[in-house]
Amino acid sequence: MAVDKHCKNLHRAPSPEQCMDHYGCIYENNHLITLLVNPVDGSITDANRAACEFYGYPIRIFRKLHITDLQADPYAGLEDFIVQGMPGDEHGANRVFMDRHLLAGGQVIDVEIHTGMMSMLGRSSIYMVVHDISERVRSEQRLRESEERYRDLVELCPEAIMVYSGGTILFANKQTEKMFGKKKQELIGQRIESFFSEQYIRSAKYNKLMTWGSIAKERFRFEQRFIRHDNRIFDVEISGVPIIYEEEKALQLVLRDITESKKEVERAVKLQDHRHAVVFPLEEKAELEKLYIPARTLSGDFFIFHKIDEERVVGMIGDVTGKGITAALNISALRVLFADCMEVTDDPLQVMKELNQKAILHLGEDYIAGCCFCLDFGTGLLKAAGAGINEFIYVPKDREGQCITVKGAPLGMFGDSEFEEKSISFQSGDRFCFYSDGMDLLFDSQELSGSYEYLTDRIAGASLQDDCTWLSLSIK
Repeated sequence: MAVDKHCKNLHRAPSPEQCMDHYGCIYENNHLITLLVNPVDGSITDANRAACEFYGYPIRIFRKLHITDLQADPYAGLEDFIVQGMPGDEHGANRVFMDRHLLAGGQVIDVEIHTGMMSMLGRSSIYMVVHDISERVRSEQRLRESEERYRDLVELCPEAIMVYSGGTILFANKQTEKMFGKKKQELIGQRIESFFSEQYIRSAKYNKLMTWGSIAKERFRFEQRFIRHDNRIFDVEISGVPIIYEEEKALQLVLRDITESKKEVERAVKLQDHRHAVVFPLEEKAELEKLYIPARTLSGDFFIFHKIDEERVVGMIGDVTGKGITAALNISALRVLFADCMEVTDDPLQVMKELNQKAILHLGEDYIAGCCFCLDFGTGLLKAAGAGINEFIYVPKDREGQCITVKGAPLGMFGDSEFEEKSISFQSGDRFCFYSDGMDLLFDSQELSGSYEYLTDRIAGASLQDDCTWLSLSIK
C-alpha cells in the first residue's frame, strides 16, 4: 500500500485531515472490494464504493451490519471469522481464505478473502479485500464432475484404457488388469515397459509413444506385439488421442487385445492364398500366369475358374467392397453364389444377371465389381461380360493388344442393371489379360498387355492404392 509523505506512518499521529485525504485516495476510489471490520465485535465500520456495488448495500446500511451478516453459513460466528481472518503473528501478516457470502438480494457468492490489520486514527481494524471467485468455483466443480463422469464411463468400457504422460501411467481402468496381469493401483506411476518386454524390435511409432508423453498433437493408432511378465504373448492395437488430464497435457490410450483376431486373419490369409494357388483347369489348352498382390493383409480381389467340360472353362475376376475379414467373407459368399450359377448357365451374360440378383438378396450394400468370361476351345470363341470391371485386353499373336470394353454396373448395385457381352474368336498364340482396378491405377492398357516379368518388376517398387490382380491366359 503506497503512503504519501504526509502519512508515512499512521502511528506518528498525523492530523485527521491528512489521514482522511489519504484514506479517500487509496480506499474509497479503489476498484477492489474492500471492507473494514472491527475485530472486537465484528461490526463493519466502513465499505468502499466497490463493496457497496458488489453486495448491493448502501453505505449507511453497511455500517449497521456485522461480518456475520454477510456469511452464508447460518452457523458461522465472529469466532470463525477471527480464526480465519485475524493475522496470526506479531508482524500482522496477511491471511487468505475462502468463504461464501450473501448479497443483498439473497444470492450466494463464493469469495476469496485477503485480510490484514491497519490502524486509522488510533483504532485498529481488520481490512478485507474480497474477490468474487464464483465462476472459478463453478468451473472447478464442472471439471470435477466431468472427470467423475469420465472415470465412470471409462470403468464401464470393455477396452483397457489408461492416461499416460511424462513416461508414466496416470490412470488405468479396471479392464487394464486383465491385459497387464496387475491390479490397477499397481500400474499408476509406472511405465508400460515395466510390465511387458517386446518380442521384436520396437516399432518407430512405439518409440515415439514412449517419448511423446504429453506432446502429441493428433490422434494415432498402431499395432505392437508384447510379451507380458508371465511370458504370455499379446498382439495389441494402441489408439491414442491428446487430452487434458488434471490440468496437464496427456495421452488417452486405448489398448485392444487383437491376438485372437490376428490369428483369424492369418488363417483367412492362408485360406485365401490357397485358393489363389489354383492352376487353369485345362492346362493343355492354355497357360495361366497370374499376379496377386494384396494392398493389405487380406485382399478384396478374387478369381475363379470352373471347368464345364474338356473344351470349356468359365472364369471370373472380381473385387468386393471393403477390406479385411469382411472382404474375405464376401468372397467366400460369392464363390458359393457363383457355383450355384454354374448349375444353371455357363453364359457370362446370364451369369452376371443371376449373380446380380443373388448379390442384392444376400450381400446387401456390399457391391462386387467383376468380369466373367467363358473360353470355348472347341469353337475357338471367348465370351465376356462386365460388371464394374469393364475392360480386358486381347493380344492377337504377333500383334499389339486391343482394349475390349464390356459395360455394366457392379453386381448388387441396381436390380435392373444391364450387362454387355462381347465375343472374340481366338487361335493358338493369342493371349487374354484380365485385371482388377488396382492394376488399372498403376499401368496403362499397353503395359497391362506386357509380360509377367515386366509387370512384376514394375509393381515391386510401387505404392499400392488397391489390391492388384492380373491374369494372363496364353492360348496353346
